Amino acid sequence: MEQPSQIVIMVVEDHPPTLAAVLALVSVAFPECRVLGAESAESALELCAGHAPRIVIMDIALPGIDGIEATRRVKALLPDTCVVVHSSHDMQVFRDGSAAAGASAFVTKSRTFTDLIPAISGLLPPAPPAGGG
Repeated sequence: MEQPSQIVIMVVEDHPPTLAAVLALVSVAFPECRVLGAESAESALELCAGHAPRIVIMDIALPGIDGIEATRRVKALLPDTCVVVHSSHDMQVFRDGSAAAGASAFVTKSRTFTDLIPAISGLLPPAPPAGGG
């Protein structure tokens, strides 16, 4: 059963094998969080409205609304949500556009397994002390 205060992390990725891999990676790294997936910016924005994720991992190359515009819309809807742009396009123009849209971090897909989990960890609140404090 979902805890009311459970942190939600959402992965937005239109390539099903990549979506599945990132969902698995994040679920294993953050078992205390609820991890959701969306295959388009449009479905991600709908999920944001209902689940208010703490962190959104956003692909740039999405059908319809691209990831930079989707980041802008997520931040307008949920200003406290952190967006980590996750893209195979490691170009300064995408880094700059992501930052201008309000992204907190940019991780290239070639560095998913080394950089994504630390990027997410840096955006989560500290864990409560062991034993319930």
